[in-house]
Amino acid sequence: MVKCPKCGTEVVTPVKKWSIPSRKAAKRGEKRKLVMGIFECSNCKARFRSAVTAETSAGETVNVKNMVERIKGIKGELMQTLKNLREKINTLETERSSLMIEIGELKKMAESRVSALEGEVNMMREEVQSLRDLLGYTEESGK
Repeated sequence: MVKCPKCGTEVVTPVKKWSIPSRKAAKRGEKRKLVMGIFECSNCKARFRSAVTAETSAGETVNVKNMVERIKGIKGELMQTLKNLREKINTLETERSSLMIEIGELKKMAESRVSALEGEVNMMREEVQSLRDLLGYTEESGK
């Protein structure tokens, strides 16, 4: 437990902690480390640093180092995956926009063909009507 320097309240757990290797202990062949922590007082909400001594073995340090290396490797892979995904998203967005432009052009072309065909059909109807008038053809009501 650590006491708050402002109000004297005892703080049990640190908000953040990290270890610092002890040079004196390393010279003597010991495996002792100094653990520093940032504490926040529950009473006055003041933040302060304090040292907490703890013993760690070399095996634990190796495991932590291995875990840190693995985490760094995983982080690198995730960053590469994120970069690849962003590139794919940009490519797909570009392709989508070009396809939307092509769809718009095809719609315009189809509409112009439709209007041309409608015009031709109307002209043919007028020709049929004028030929009927010219030949004096009358439709039979029995058909």
